[in-house]
Amino acid sequence: MNDSILLTGIGWMATPCPPSDRHALYQVNFLDADSILLESGKITWIGKYADFKGAPVSKRIDLEGRGVTPGLIDFHAHPVFASTREDEFELRTRGASYAEIAQAGGGILNSVKKLRNTEEAQLIASSLPYLQAAMIHGTTTMEAKSGYGLSPDAEVKMLEVIRELDLQQPVDLIPTFLGAHEFPPEYREDHEGYINLLVNEMIPMVAARNLAAACDIFCETGVFSVEEARRVLTAAKENGLQTKVHADQLTPLGGAKLAAELGSLSADHIEFITDEGVDALAESGTVAGLLPVAAHFLRMTQDPPVRTMIEKGVVCALATDFNPGSAMSPNMQMALHLGVIRFRITAEEALWMATAGSARALGLVDRGWIGEGAKADLVVWNAKSLKQLPYYFGVNLAHQVYINGQLVVEDNRITV
Repeated sequence: MNDSILLTGIGWMATPCPPSDRHALYQVNFLDADSILLESGKITWIGKYADFKGAPVSKRIDLEGRGVTPGLIDFHAHPVFASTREDEFELRTRGASYAEIAQAGGGILNSVKKLRNTEEAQLIASSLPYLQAAMIHGTTTMEAKSGYGLSPDAEVKMLEVIRELDLQQPVDLIPTFLGAHEFPPEYREDHEGYINLLVNEMIPMVAARNLAAACDIFCETGVFSVEEARRVLTAAKENGLQTKVHADQLTPLGGAKLAAELGSLSADHIEFITDEGVDALAESGTVAGLLPVAAHFLRMTQDPPVRTMIEKGVVCALATDFNPGSAMSPNMQMALHLGVIRFRITAEEALWMATAGSARALGLVDRGWIGEGAKADLVVWNAKSLKQLPYYFGVNLAHQVYINGQLVVEDNRITV
């Protein structure tokens, strides 16, 4: 008997096409099957239970008519931080802007100060519950950014914490170096000095130690200019890292166009993207990263032109942007719900963006779809149809979660 799980009694099964079909944007197929075989971390068979002729399995699980989709992929998240920032949240609800909070000593630099004074063990202990919460709600892969250290030692500490967290729990963490999240206090009046530190020391060190898969930057008015971002990201590419950009979130600075120019994995936020930026993403294949949880949290009134991007063939993805300052939720089901509400997309489009689109935003091809050979990351839903996922919100609809073919969550309980 091999180490395998046969899922039967599936009521509906929705999946994007495999990544080899590059033209099937936003297409979700409902498979004519009621069973899936999981072996050695992969999907090895899909079909009707009555037709199953495989070897005896370790376990058969009857899903009793529930739905199945690929595991949700959170391609943009900041899950490691030293403390929460609810005081700033209260200031924001009273009318303070993002910029005003930062100028008053809050924002990213508030998190930097606290993280620098926090030991690795404490960061691991405080981060684990957030990852567990994400997993319970259906996240099977999550990006994990640094960016609250902003010094060589503190950034390495964050990335080493992310590496250890990846080993300690089931969610697959994809590390991203975000040393260019903000200018640290010691370089507030010396931007050139910090950029030189990033380019000449921090990026080469991160790459040489294989601590990150990609390099991100906050390209925004008042933070890193387009030219500064080009220098940093070019250095990252020269050191073998993929690139990503926090782009056009607060102003139409041109970060999305830069991301497209450099062939970055994604340009994220993009509430203020220009028509030229949209066209550049469409031509380059760089993913448009949509973060409706952050937009909701910040009470933003402008959204990206998502329908226009879809019509022009831009690849869009959905994520939480989980972080303590502007999106304190690791729940990808909320990203699905808010994406549908804010962007007026369908449930099928939202699922595609949260699986296949998000996989592209991380440069991954083995997940985000259901098919033979795919990574066995699945969510079993307490839902009569796919349309219920964004519709019935504020509750957890995930009945079971499988990562690498292993049952890791059942009825809000972690099983590993």
